[in-house]
Amino acid sequence: MKQNQGFALIELLIAIAILGILAGLIMPVISAAKNKSQQIVCANNLRQMYLALEQYANDNNGLLPCSNNSSSSGDGTKECTAEVWFKAVDRYLINSQLSTQRTVISQEERLLKVKQDTVFDTVAFSNQDTTRTIKMNQSLIPDSECQRSIENIPSPTLTVLLFDGNIYNSSGNYSNAVANKFEGSYGSVAQRHSKAANILFADGHVERIQNGNTNGTTNAGWPNRQAGLGLIWDPDDPDLP
Repeated sequence: MKQNQGFALIELLIAIAILGILAGLIMPVISAAKNKSQQIVCANNLRQMYLALEQYANDNNGLLPCSNNSSSSGDGTKECTAEVWFKAVDRYLINSQLSTQRTVISQEERLLKVKQDTVFDTVAFSNQDTTRTIKMNQSLIPDSECQRSIENIPSPTLTVLLFDGNIYNSSGNYSNAVANKFEGSYGSVAQRHSKAANILFADGHVERIQNGNTNGTTNAGWPNRQAGLGLIWDPDDPDLP
């Protein structure tokens, strides 16, 4: 009676090669699906923040909170007493994902946990309280003012309100100086969703946009303000059409 000799070496090598080919075909699909899922979660977080900003405005005479934590307006002519946007919206956000690593959770950390995507997992825990991966458009509020009415923003469908912001320097290394900023502009956009960025506009909708004039890197920022479909960073720019 002929005994079963098992698999020959060549058969095992063929099987391994086939499995390798299948893995090579499947992994990009899985990676793309994961990236898409992360992008959707981030977009939903931005929509939540818009609702929080709307509620804040409803409770504050229609005004948005400050874009930074400065005590005066950009030109120094006004004293600013309103909260910075990052902290102001915290009171209106629900379903906060609290850290289990501390018994006392700061107000700012609760907001961080609500709004962060997976890039936040790369930040050392000691730096998490001051890391902001979402930034407010610094040109939205005029230099002579501390706040702006959410209702009087021109072209709200094109005007940037919040966006995916950098936490890395130009060398791709984590930087406190970059990460702890509350606001920014096109130069501090982070294209971390399959080499594109989530942008929240002043009318409340979110788009995934890639600047065609960049090389698609995550941390390079955008070299120009007319990315995508002609985004508006400064709604009061007299040169706008």
